[in-house]
Amino acid sequence: MLIKRRDRAPRTKPKPLIRAFEIPPVNLELLGAEERTAAITATRELYDAIPGPFQILSVPIERSPSEHLDALSPVTGAPRPYLTAYAGLYRDLAANLARPPRRCLIVVQGNSEATIARVAELVRRTGEEHGIRLRAVSDTELGQTASQLAGQGTEYRIGANVVEGPEALTLVALGRRWPAQVEPGWTAPVLALSGVEAISMRVRPLSRAEAMSFLTVRLRQVRAAERLAFERGELSDVERDRVLQTSVSGRRTVHAGAGRLYLVDTILLVRAPDLATLAERLDMIRLELRTVGFEPEVATFRLADAWRGVVPGSAPAPIAERNLDSASLAASLLHLEGDLYEPSGHLYGRARTTGAPIVLDRFDRPSHNAIVLGQTGTGKTMATGAEMVRAILQGIRVLAVDPLGDYRRLTAELGGLYIEPGSGKSGLNPFALTGERAGALSAKLQILPALVGAMVGNLSRDERAVLDPALRKVYERAGITADPATHDAAPPTLANLHEILRETPGGAPIANRLERWATGSLAPIFAGSAPSLNDRPLVVVGLAALADLEVRSVAQLAALALLWDAVRIDMARKLIVVDEAWKVMRHPAGAAFVEELARSARHYHAGLQLATQDIVEFLRSDFGESIVKQCDIRILLGQTPEGADALARYFDLTPAERRSLIHARPGEGLLFVGRSHVAYEATVSRREYAALTSRPSDLVEQANKRYAPADSP
Repeated sequence: MLIKRRDRAPRTKPKPLIRAFEIPPVNLELLGAEERTAAITATRELYDAIPGPFQILSVPIERSPSEHLDALSPVTGAPRPYLTAYAGLYRDLAANLARPPRRCLIVVQGNSEATIARVAELVRRTGEEHGIRLRAVSDTELGQTASQLAGQGTEYRIGANVVEGPEALTLVALGRRWPAQVEPGWTAPVLALSGVEAISMRVRPLSRAEAMSFLTVRLRQVRAAERLAFERGELSDVERDRVLQTSVSGRRTVHAGAGRLYLVDTILLVRAPDLATLAERLDMIRLELRTVGFEPEVATFRLADAWRGVVPGSAPAPIAERNLDSASLAASLLHLEGDLYEPSGHLYGRARTTGAPIVLDRFDRPSHNAIVLGQTGTGKTMATGAEMVRAILQGIRVLAVDPLGDYRRLTAELGGLYIEPGSGKSGLNPFALTGERAGALSAKLQILPALVGAMVGNLSRDERAVLDPALRKVYERAGITADPATHDAAPPTLANLHEILRETPGGAPIANRLERWATGSLAPIFAGSAPSLNDRPLVVVGLAALADLEVRSVAQLAALALLWDAVRIDMARKLIVVDEAWKVMRHPAGAAFVEELARSARHYHAGLQLATQDIVEFLRSDFGESIVKQCDIRILLGQTPEGADALARYFDLTPAERRSLIHARPGEGLLFVGRSHVAYEATVSRREYAALTSRPSDLVEQANKRYAPADSP
């Protein structure tokens, strides 16, 4: 009997669901040996945790300047001329990039919503466990990336070796000929080439059984080739020996569960405005890849499949798969040297390699502190002053100590309060309480012994025991107690303390040494009335009128104490700026106070900004290294050979980085942010430069021409 078979419609395989994460960039060349190993190990653990096929994709970022500038515009009270100048500077930097910034995505797959949710949670948790801050990419954002790569809405004609449309493009595959050993970060020079729009690595992990079978077949093939070569009397082949070694070590690794084996399909999407430019860019790509042992090939007659392989989604048939172990895949980093961009922050400068604006938010980092290390004339004051301006543009209160008077003109233009003890116009009262709050008196009594000790020299244990009740008594006579309601009374002065010490048994020696500060020639410095700091967006204590270094160090400590009181008034964001920090670090009490500021500022939603030129003396002090460790942002500007040697030892700089600091022009240097750092150049607008420059020629020109800077950068 003849039975007729009914033809059925072919079953269509459902498209897999995808989720994407953005992986933060690293720069292996600018990491220390231990940090480099840790970064690659963390990446390896992340890849090994993904159960199924996934894609690693590097794409350029299209970033509108308004994304960052819109966050600054709503700030009330921001000085409009400086805001206009800042916006012009930022737009100019964003429009003149040496190459576009890039980002790296990890795209995972799943056959159902439950599966893809489990995979995505596994990836997120693994990244968190190994210190990788993955950012989930929304479906809309991923769709926009896919549409951009696919050229959606544009007509193209696919030929044998090239795709023609509004521009010319082609797809380059990294074939099966790879170098004997994959060096970490080998993708960095490729990512820097013009025309490389995207690099995609389609990764297919093999199960343990598949990996063992694959490696066993390779091992048998190599040994058979060895026997045949021996029978023919041929010499040993280096490439065959390498395959033998990798097959043996790979089997051991997979068998022990210490790593996985992957089949990886690597495709480069290359664009150019015309065919001639495309040919030039292909030659550059071939030259660059061949120098590191790769043999790139245009995906001839398979351009459509290769193009689909780059676009996130279901993977087509592989173009040129290559087996890689876990270590080799982790070394093939596509998230190298990304730009530093946190749109909620403000502009710090630009990356010298890409020209991309560096935008950082110090209050979004574990530590809110920053330090600028640079010799005189290298742009240290300019960078610090620009930081003050841009903090004010964001509504952040700025409290600064200005030893040389560099910020006097800036303070006047921004409508801030400039306190200048020793000038005859204003002074400080270290006994004044800022604000009516619980614990203000107790905190002040903890600071005053260090300040008095700096005035009179080191205090013995017996003298400290005498000073403590005298300080309490001076507030009692002024009618001030721990009750905040009494804090609005007129504060006592150094003269009152001097009088009480005279009356106190054992206090005469302290009073004698304190006399020149309390009633003598230095009395005007600390005889000022307490200014109101609550409603001032910018408060600067200038010490340029104090010529004596010892007097200036003590006044600087008193100014820091005053500003520290202002920090603790409320939890609003504040920035404490200490210029020429090495001067206050020379005094033990000052160094201890700055170290305490560095540790405690973030608890009051405040950040500490330090600037210093004597790097050797700063790091040599008892608290220098501890303070630097509390700074998450560190800027290294031009140095002398001695300073460069000290920084090279502390920051583990390469010889090339050390030379770059010695020969850096003003404003150029290295910017450390967390574990990574980049070659950096500070940028300021014309208005900021005019308010901050300390060059005599610029100051004379401004005085003669009555120069009024333009609002544009």
